[in-house]
Amino acid sequence: MFQYLHRKGAPLGRMPKALFCALLLTLGATGRAAAVPSFARQTGLACEACHTVFPQLTPFGRVFKASGYTLSNTSKVQDVDRMKHYLMTLSDVPPVSAMVIASTSSISKAADALSTKTSTDFPQQFSIFYAGQISENVGAFVQVTYDNQGGQFGMDNTDIRFADVTTWDGHSIIYGLSLNNNPTVQDLWNSTPGWGQPFMTSAELPGPAASTRVEGALAGATAGLSAYVFADQSIYGEIGAYRSALQGASVLNGGGANNDVITGVAPYWRLAYEQDWGQNSWEVGAFGLMAALHNPTGPAGSAVNISLQTGPTDRFTDIAIDTQYQYIDDDNQITVAGRAVHEDQKLDATFFNALSDNASNHVNTANISASYFWQRRYGVTVGLFGLDGSADKTYFGSQLGRPNSSWGNVEVNYLPWLNVKLGLQYTAYMKFNGATSNYDGLNRNASDNNMIYGYVWIAF
Repeated sequence: MFQYLHRKGAPLGRMPKALFCALLLTLGATGRAAAVPSFARQTGLACEACHTVFPQLTPFGRVFKASGYTLSNTSKVQDVDRMKHYLMTLSDVPPVSAMVIASTSSISKAADALSTKTSTDFPQQFSIFYAGQISENVGAFVQVTYDNQGGQFGMDNTDIRFADVTTWDGHSIIYGLSLNNNPTVQDLWNSTPGWGQPFMTSAELPGPAASTRVEGALAGATAGLSAYVFADQSIYGEIGAYRSALQGASVLNGGGANNDVITGVAPYWRLAYEQDWGQNSWEVGAFGLMAALHNPTGPAGSAVNISLQTGPTDRFTDIAIDTQYQYIDDDNQITVAGRAVHEDQKLDATFFNALSDNASNHVNTANISASYFWQRRYGVTVGLFGLDGSADKTYFGSQLGRPNSSWGNVEVNYLPWLNVKLGLQYTAYMKFNGATSNYDGLNRNASDNNMIYGYVWIAF
């Protein structure tokens, strides 16, 4: 899952033509292919305007995203009223593009005697995008994805925005609304979970049992609306709320159950500050989510199936800090990003149903990644990841009672063209679900989950 071309500077589609042309000259746009090609066709900008290497955004790309994906340099079908207000603005070029990923992977040791060590997925993922301007102040990034594991299409990352710009006491302020389906998918930095490293992993890569709710647990299963401001391309603030996007509405004593359903709304907040100087930018920020869940499912796979109206809930409070540094010139592109998340868990429903040893737990996660690309063609990325939590054998399903895990990831990339990425990745586990060896009681070691993974990623 990934994010695509965004822009800097101009407020929406109202950018004066002379200023837009000046930006093109400043950025050295040459018409080369870009990340989500529909954004490139709409703006006329090469992908390097908005990305170091996709999907990592540049400062310019962050402003394009905050401004609602509406910067345009294409001819349009338009209609205005007597007051010169736009009634309609439709691009002559439909803002549609596609992406395909093919991959192969090999794990150190098969999961069991009946499983294979290697797997080839063609495609691992196929996505269709509607990405671009809808009207003068509205734009969208909508992704529909075919999942090779599930064998079906479904809604993937979606971010529909209204945005405008104003000035206040000499300060430029972009403000807007985001309607999206994944907390942090609307974020502007690659230090948050929605667009964080690693951007691609094997579908067969085992992951620790535990995680925090803000790091993908609610992705695609929610609908959220948030309001944001971005002042002087530096100070960012956002507040919103999420509800579960249910498929069906009833729970019948464990049959056809809807699990992890948000009670009421789940508040989300975000604060960040970015400082740009020369070819450098540095961001530091914080974000958080609070969610009370009916019929929760624990890391060990045990689920409460009672009612979506009555009964206790499990409550999760996530607080995170993040940071990102970038250096960008014509030859060198460096990005360093990291975050740490603390989650408090009040397990009223789970503990009441004897599915946890404790009435409350906690989980901590931390990661840092650094990438270097030369001329946006050759690159290497290194990441370190860690997770720890309370001792709760029943809830986490760990032999030693704790979910503690640590691992590293190294990836090399080659981009023969700016919309084609070849990747070779190796993931190594030092600890998995609480232990280095025999973590499952069946003599499986953490290193048995090590995996080498290669992929081809094409956008067109």
